[in-house]
Amino acid sequence: MSGAAIDDVAAQLAPLVPEPLAAFGGGVAAGPGGPETLPVAALREPAVFDAVTARFGAGFGDADPRAVVSYWSQFYLATLATPALTALVRLGRALPLALDAVGLDLDAAGRPARLLLSEGGRGTLDPSLDALVEGHLRPFVDLCHARCGLAPRVVWCNAAVILDHVARELARGPAREPAVLEEAGTALGWRGAACSRRSPLAQGLCPGPGGAPCRRVCCLRYRLPGVASCGALCPVARRTEGSC
Repeated sequence: MSGAAIDDVAAQLAPLVPEPLAAFGGGVAAGPGGPETLPVAALREPAVFDAVTARFGAGFGDADPRAVVSYWSQFYLATLATPALTALVRLGRALPLALDAVGLDLDAAGRPARLLLSEGGRGTLDPSLDALVEGHLRPFVDLCHARCGLAPRVVWCNAAVILDHVARELARGPAREPAVLEEAGTALGWRGAACSRRSPLAQGLCPGPGGAPCRRVCCLRYRLPGVASCGALCPVARRTEGSC
């Protein structure tokens, strides 16, 4: 996909992103970016990963590094999932989002701001959720675990909550590829055979009050000073209630 084509898709995406997700609607752009753009693959280097997450975690004092990385990953995953899933569902287009083929821009606070897609970017352009999961999410989960020891189930749960929210918002409007929403429902455990609930995404969610999805695994944000609880999604409070 050429830079011009990526810019074209990005321009088409902007008005198609549901309003509640608009803050992450500009999460992709054509590369190569500026001098501070970081290849996502470079995060596999301990010094690079530590520098990025230390910048983000500077305001949290001596907080558990795993909690910092988990919270950082939520911004990263929202930046990834919102445009990627919107492109699949509402344009029927897959973006070249293989983890090793994209760059990352951070905002002033060290939060992921957008992913830069290179001209002729590598990776499958298969318009399916599975391609996104295997080409980007799985190596990202592995990267976070390898660099700081954060349990994979925590990052998978972060991804599941975000994908669930994005998919449900997209389901409220028109869908050029409704099959992607069906695929998301299976991967997240909404529908399909019981075996589908063994997927790492489905394992991150459980039914909460009224059947709304809730986190099964804590994201550790309670260990970060000044960070609000995730509210009804939080599994910590529900433990005392004996639910999931």
